[in-house]
Amino acid sequence: MKNLLSTSFFLLISVFQLWAQDGLVVTNNAKKSIQHAQDFIHRGKYQDALKQLNHTLKIKEDFAIAHLELGRVYLELKQYGLSVTSFQRSFELNPNLSRAAYYEASEASFQSGEINQASIYLEQFRSMKNGQYANAGKEDPTENLYEVLYHERKTSQQYLLAGNYPKFEYTPFKNMGKLINGPTDEYLPTLTADGKVLVFTRTKFNGNQDVMLSYKIGEEWQMPEYFDQSINTSENEGMARFSADNTTLYFAGCLREDTEGGCDLYQARYIHGKVDQIERIEGNLNSKSWDSQPSITCDGNVLYFSSTREGGYGSADIYFSERLPNGKWGVPQNFGPEFNTIGDEEAPFISSDGKTLYYTSTGLPGMGDGDIFITRLEKGKWTKPQNMGLPINSQGKELGFYIQADGKTANFSSAREGGEGGMDLYEVELPPAFQPRSIVHVEGYVYDQESQLPLSCEVDIIRAEYKYKVKSDETGRFFICLPADKAFSFQTQPDGYDYHISAEFFESTDNRQSHHLEMALLPTKSAVKAKPVKLTQKREIKERRVQFFFPFDSFELTEDTESDLNKLINLLSQETWWNVEVIGLADNSGSAEYNQQLSEKRAKSIADYLQKSGIQTDQVFKKGNGSQGSGKLSRRVDVRLYR
Repeated sequence: MKNLLSTSFFLLISVFQLWAQDGLVVTNNAKKSIQHAQDFIHRGKYQDALKQLNHTLKIKEDFAIAHLELGRVYLELKQYGLSVTSFQRSFELNPNLSRAAYYEASEASFQSGEINQASIYLEQFRSMKNGQYANAGKEDPTENLYEVLYHERKTSQQYLLAGNYPKFEYTPFKNMGKLINGPTDEYLPTLTADGKVLVFTRTKFNGNQDVMLSYKIGEEWQMPEYFDQSINTSENEGMARFSADNTTLYFAGCLREDTEGGCDLYQARYIHGKVDQIERIEGNLNSKSWDSQPSITCDGNVLYFSSTREGGYGSADIYFSERLPNGKWGVPQNFGPEFNTIGDEEAPFISSDGKTLYYTSTGLPGMGDGDIFITRLEKGKWTKPQNMGLPINSQGKELGFYIQADGKTANFSSAREGGEGGMDLYEVELPPAFQPRSIVHVEGYVYDQESQLPLSCEVDIIRAEYKYKVKSDETGRFFICLPADKAFSFQTQPDGYDYHISAEFFESTDNRQSHHLEMALLPTKSAVKAKPVKLTQKREIKERRVQFFFPFDSFELTEDTESDLNKLINLLSQETWWNVEVIGLADNSGSAEYNQQLSEKRAKSIADYLQKSGIQTDQVFKKGNGSQGSGKLSRRVDVRLYR
C-alpha cells in the first residue's frame, strides 16, 4: 500500500512538471522534445517552439536537428544573426542532414548582411541537388520552391557582391512609429493632399487585409482606425489611392459578389472623410486574374496597376489603361519588357507630373526581396528603370512608394531589420534626383458673369510647347496639374458667349491647397450670334474650408495650429473678398451641454487669433456646433471662407 501511494505521488509530480510552464512541454527525452517543438512550428507558434528547442538542447546539446529547427525559427522571427549561428552549428554536427537548410541559411546570412557567406550557402544548396542527404525526399515541396527562388536570390547576391549598387544621400528616414506599425504587415501608404489623412493596408493576424486610416493632429499620427465598412469586408481589400483632387478613392477588392477575378479594381466617391457610390470599375480594366494596386494620373486619364493576367512577362506585371472620350477605360496595355520581368512588378505610383513612375520589382537587379525603381517619361519614351539604391532599398522587401503633395516627402513600406514586425511604414525626404518635376494643382470654375450660373465647356490651356484641354463639369469646375513656375493662358468661347482669356502665373507650391481660378464669361450681345445656353442649376456659393484639429477635451492652440492659422491669415490679407465663418465642433463623448460649450470655446480661440492678427471682426462669426459624432475627426474647428 505504501509503494502504491509513492508511485501515484511520483506520477502526479511528473504530470505537473509536464505542463507546468506555458508553451513548454518538459521532458527528459530529446526526441520527444523535438517532436513537440516541430508541432509548435507547424502551428505557427514560433515563440513556443523557441522555448521547446532550447529545452531540447539542454537535454542534448549536440542534437543537429534541434539546431537546424532553431535556425528556421529564428529566421521566421527575423532574428537573422541567431539564425545563422544555429544553422552553422547544425552543419558542423551533420552537414548532410538537409539540403533546404542551406538555402535558409543563405537567406539568414543575406538578410544579416553577410553576403559572402550567403553566396557560399546558396551554392552548397545547388551542389546538393540530386545528392544524398538525410531528409532527401521529405523536403521535395520546399526544395521545389527554393529552386524557383534560387536565381532571384543569386542575382541579388551577385549584385551586392559586385559593389555596383547605388548609394544616395537621403535625409535620415524614420519609421512612422508604434501607433501606425505593429507586429503584422503595414504597407501601400497614401495620403490626402493636405497631408492630414493617412490610408494604408494592414494584414490582420488571421491573414486578411484591410484598409486603415489615421488622422494627423499637429505632428502626431493618431491610432489607426478601420476605414468605412463599405470599403472593408470579410475578404481582402487594399492599395487605396486618392485622386489628386481628393474626390475619388481607388482600391482593390477581392472575392466580392461582383468580382470577376481573384481581386478587381474598384472606385468610390470620397467627400469629407466619407465614401459612397462604391462600384467595380467596369469596361476593359479588370480581368479574370488578379488586378490590384491602382494609381491614377493627376488629370484622371491614365490608370496604372499590377495584374497577373495572361500575356505578361512574369507573375505580376505593370499595366496601364487610358480613359476613352466616353469616360470608359480602354484595353490595358502591358508597360513593356524593359520594365516587366519574369519576377513580380508591383505597386506602381505615378506622380502628379504624369512623367515619373515608381514601382517594386523582384526581377530587375536588386539587393533584396523586392526593390523600388524609378523611370521617367522623356521625349515620349520611358527611361531605363533605375534602382533607388541604399538606404531606400534593403535586403528586405520594399513595396508601395508614395510621393506627398510637397513633391519631396515620400512614404513607403519595408521589411528591413529594426522595425516593429513584418513590413513597416517609413517616411523620407527625397534627394532632388528622385523627386518628380514640380507641378501645381489648379482648380478652376467657369460661370456666367451675369446670372452666376455654372457653365460646362471646354477650356484650352496654352503656353508655348504646353497645350492642354480640359472640360468643366455641370458645376462649372475643372481640375488640372500644370508645370510650376510658368505662366499659362486659359481660353474658352462656348456658344453664346464672348471669347474669354485669362493669364495666370503659378509659382512652385507644395500643393496642399489648389490654386484657385475663376472664369466669368459674358453672354454675346449680338442677337444674331447669340445661342441659347442650357443652364440647369444655379452656381453654388464658392467656398473653401480649412480645418484645425484639437486634442481630446481641449480648446488650446498648439504651435502647429498657430502656424497653420498664420498661413490662413496671409491668404486672407491678399484675398480680402472672403467672408469668414468659424464653426466649432466636439465629439459626442460628453453631455450635449458640455460639448456645446467646448465647441464654442474652440471656435472662440480660433476667431480671437484671427481678430488679433488684423482680420476684420465683422468678417468673423463664432459658432459652436455641439456634438459631431465620435472620433478624432470630430474634435475640430472649421473655418469656412465664402462669398
